Amino acid sequence: MNSGDTATAMERRAYIQERRGQKDRRRHSWRTLTYCGLQGRGRRRQARREDSDYYLDWYEPGLVIIGLGTILLSCVDALLTLTLLQHGAYEANQFMAKLLEISVTTFVTTKIAITCSGILFLLMHSRFHILKILNGEKLLKLAFLAYSTLVVYQLVLLELIT
Repeated sequence: MNSGDTATAMERRAYIQERRGQKDRRRHSWRTLTYCGLQGRGRRRQARREDSDYYLDWYEPGLVIIGLGTILLSCVDALLTLTLLQHGAYEANQFMAKLLEISVTTFVTTKIAITCSGILFLLMHSRFHILKILNGEKLLKLAFLAYSTLVVYQLVLLELIT
């Protein structure tokens, strides 16, 4: 092997190393979520590079359960809100109050759709960092805690009213 071949091999190796330092080029789509995430067929369970944001093909079951629990708590929140409204309370959220003026079905459907969209977004971005202190996983757990607190608060209000 001559020096020209060695130089070419070194240039190729340098190019490959530079390319690996770039951002993850994979694209995330709805097929990724349904085929890989929900059906468990994905292979990617951890990042190629630890210092970057990344999508996964497989979501931790505990995180999915937290997401489903948050959606369930959102349904309970909607039910308790309607119950409290029947006892003379009012909706503090102006957007939701406008939806209640339209119909109860619109209120419940929109509330659940917004919650499901947010949970899905946080689940898909569970490994993305925000300001190097938060990530989607922590925000998902925070949403679960917030809905839990809200449901407990509504139960206390319901107990006081009745």
